[in-house]
Amino acid sequence: MTPKTKRILIIGANFAGLTAAIQLPKTCDVTVVDPSPDFEWIPGIHEILSGVKTPQGLRLNRFQIVARAGHRFVQDQVTHIDTRRRRATTAGGATLPFDAAIVAVGGISNDYHIPGVDSHTWPFRTVADSLAIERRLDALQHKPTPLHVVVVGGGLSGVEALGELLRRYRHRPEISFAMVEASAQLMPGFPKALDADLRRMCEEHRVSFHTGESVARVTPKGVWLVSGKRLPSALTIWAAGLAPPPLLRDAKLIRPPHTWAAVHQTLQSRYAPSIFVVGDAAALPKPASKQAFNAIDMGALAAQNVTRWLADQSLKDFKAPATPILLAFGDLQTYLVAGKTVLASKTLAGAKEGVYQLFMAQTAPQPGVQGVPGALRRLRKSWKELVVPGLLSIKDFRASPDWRPLKLL
Repeated sequence: MTPKTKRILIIGANFAGLTAAIQLPKTCDVTVVDPSPDFEWIPGIHEILSGVKTPQGLRLNRFQIVARAGHRFVQDQVTHIDTRRRRATTAGGATLPFDAAIVAVGGISNDYHIPGVDSHTWPFRTVADSLAIERRLDALQHKPTPLHVVVVGGGLSGVEALGELLRRYRHRPEISFAMVEASAQLMPGFPKALDADLRRMCEEHRVSFHTGESVARVTPKGVWLVSGKRLPSALTIWAAGLAPPPLLRDAKLIRPPHTWAAVHQTLQSRYAPSIFVVGDAAALPKPASKQAFNAIDMGALAAQNVTRWLADQSLKDFKAPATPILLAFGDLQTYLVAGKTVLASKTLAGAKEGVYQLFMAQTAPQPGVQGVPGALRRLRKSWKELVVPGLLSIKDFRASPDWRPLKLL
């Protein structure tokens, strides 16, 4: 490829898009577009609910990261992609031509067309969402009446949110929690032992679970289930899954019967050869979970494949790594899930925190020692509030070992 002759546009700068930008060589003419100036560590937003993390600790400046990679960042919203003419239009009125594009727009909160979701629930997708919930809860808890909180969605996001709420409020008898999950178990798709252990830990707290139940409507004071049951709620957190952004359908990257943008295993769109779709937005022939580690690997492969495609070279297939998943349930427990095996230990909080620290340190825009103070501040706060309390449980190891495999049910 001749330097600076091929224009590569990256739409979206979260895990997949930002990784692609970092991996693309400076000899490429790369433009990265995203409406927000900050990258956010989304796997950690639940910890804002308990105060363990701050918004500043979960954000990195995209302008600086992209500039350090030798590329250009544009803070704007892409509103239309013309795949035939190979150009994108932004809300700010800019037209961005490209020879190839990497689309990494992720997903948006899915309301399933349920009445009241948009107006009476609090989304849980971003740092700002989590901070808004935390502030709302702080205001509500000072009222003299019982406080009911409902979390809709018993998947990874919802369960981790509930864990942080219990970390902060479980000793407040006037506050109760309910979780609604349409599937028959919490953490659908994961071993049933995880569902059983989560329920066991919540038995002594004011938590009720409503699995196999769907939401019919939401009002300012409660959540109505399809079964006719009403759950009182002063605050309803919506963590019930994702839907594709309208941009994908507008660009005809999604076509029936696909829900997401159909791609080949190489991440190249089935409908537009110049487009590579990565992260949550991609529908692969061999499905991959919508996890940050998969998005990172997709971004790295997209960087390779887009340059190979522009050079008329063969493309490589995406192979989802067999990466274990760490699930934190507040300060009550942390789980390591590897296939059908589940290990539980509070000390695993340190491993989960280590993943966060490593990524933030590697991605932080400040080069050399300039980035050390910020990394040390994040590490010091996290060590004090996450890792040390977990390690303290080791003193009881002989009497009741903290590290334990869960029986597979």
